[in-house]
Amino acid sequence: MIDFLGRFLVVWLLLVMVPLTVTDVAAGEGKQMVFYPTDTKDAGEFGYLRNSVRLMLVSRLAQVAGLDAVMEENVVAKRDSSSYRIVSSLRKVNSGIEISAAVFSPGSDTSAQLQRVAAESAGLVAALDELVAEIGTTVFEVKSIKEIERKQVEEDVSGAGFTTPHPDRAIKANSGFALSISQDEFVAQAGLVVKATERYKSAVIPAQSKGMTAADIDGDSNDEIILCANTTLYIYQLRDKKILALDTISLPGGLNVHAVNAADLDGNGIMEVYISSTRNKEPRSYVLEWTPETGAKMLHENVYFYLRPLEIPGEGLVLAGQRNGVGGEMQPGIYRLSVDAEGRYRAGEAVIVPESVNLFDFVFADLNGDKIPETVTINRKEQLLVYTANSELIYTSPSGFGGRELLETYTAPIRLVVTDFDNDGYQDILIVDNELYSPKMMSKTRLYRNGQVRGLVWGEGGFVEMWHTNLFPCSIVDFQFYSKVGADGNLEGRLFIVEPEKGDIIEGFLFGSGGSRLSVYGMSFVVGASRAME
Repeated sequence: MIDFLGRFLVVWLLLVMVPLTVTDVAAGEGKQMVFYPTDTKDAGEFGYLRNSVRLMLVSRLAQVAGLDAVMEENVVAKRDSSSYRIVSSLRKVNSGIEISAAVFSPGSDTSAQLQRVAAESAGLVAALDELVAEIGTTVFEVKSIKEIERKQVEEDVSGAGFTTPHPDRAIKANSGFALSISQDEFVAQAGLVVKATERYKSAVIPAQSKGMTAADIDGDSNDEIILCANTTLYIYQLRDKKILALDTISLPGGLNVHAVNAADLDGNGIMEVYISSTRNKEPRSYVLEWTPETGAKMLHENVYFYLRPLEIPGEGLVLAGQRNGVGGEMQPGIYRLSVDAEGRYRAGEAVIVPESVNLFDFVFADLNGDKIPETVTINRKEQLLVYTANSELIYTSPSGFGGRELLETYTAPIRLVVTDFDNDGYQDILIVDNELYSPKMMSKTRLYRNGQVRGLVWGEGGFVEMWHTNLFPCSIVDFQFYSKVGADGNLEGRLFIVEPEKGDIIEGFLFGSGGSRLSVYGMSFVVGASRAME
């Protein structure tokens, strides 16, 4: 029940507070809205929603009407010449759950009485949405809320099928296979052409993805795609131009997964799958091995570290770990891990990174081709930072990048991928740029929409965007990219993306349901003749 309440609050305080352009508010200027406690004396087992129902109304109605909101703790709606007063109630009825609101106009003792009934708890969100819409159109005479939201979405995705936080750039698009690649004019003049070459899309996966990665984990030359929810690990394979489901593996209960990775660190030719997760805000990570013949074999359970295979230049892949600190925060210090004689992970030598950097925040990359790696990291403000090998900060991006849903104290940011997509010997960075749209008042809770993958190269002034994909409207949960140099010397890549099933965000966070969808795109990175001759 507590988990349900938490989800209910998060979803409505965030999703319904997307800014709307309301133009026809009646007589509301200079006034405010006062919200009184929700009456739940007849709500039965739904009485625990008393506070959340009022908060939902506060967030939605104040935004729709364009008025300041005040929450009054007295149960009597006092007459006020400068305020709209809203008294709500929640009642269990034979047909389901009735949500009602009495709306008093300023200076009036009579109210508009409106209500909706949800047949079951799963319909509460829709019922409240309908109630708010009716209040908005009948009391405040706003335009249709659905129409406003539709126009807002159309504006966001109009034009060439993408938006960009860098409006000063000249853009052209190469569209194909439902992936639009946009580049700056100077990139085209320099001779790098980025295109989509193929596309594969999965059926809806009946789970909320918390992380995804891709690799040929069993050595059969086909890409496996590993998607992890809190309760289940899903294994897919890209074969015969289809994304095929191979296996589902149940995970122990009570986990909150935040990252999944694959690497062959024991050298047996089969990649281990590293699931980094928490239980009750403490690290409880898992390591397993999978093949089509033998299925899943659990190698390590309840590991008291957050886990991540990490590529360290000059050293190769190592397993890195970090412990939990006080209150669920990360404890400073990232360490190389090893397994002792009893099969337990032990912390060894520290990985040298800036003190503020956590395990999933960074990558090592040789950005300037001098064989000395820089540390590229993303901070809590979702800015990219670059440090020298001596941990000297040399760059901070002017705008935020990355980000993914943050509903707990601990989270892992969206991954950074190191590659060299223009094959010039200098390593480049791929990053997801999801648009943050949750309100600033909820600083510890974030929701996103409109995700893009951006390809960044390092220049004299910092990172320069060379290309980006079109928008994925429900945001990008996780991504992966692998590439190889083709016979012509150009790079060929595959971009793996997991996103929420369109339209299921509310149900997903509220009820722990909802789906995900995988997409795989082939990409080509062609360097023009003028550049190739340099």
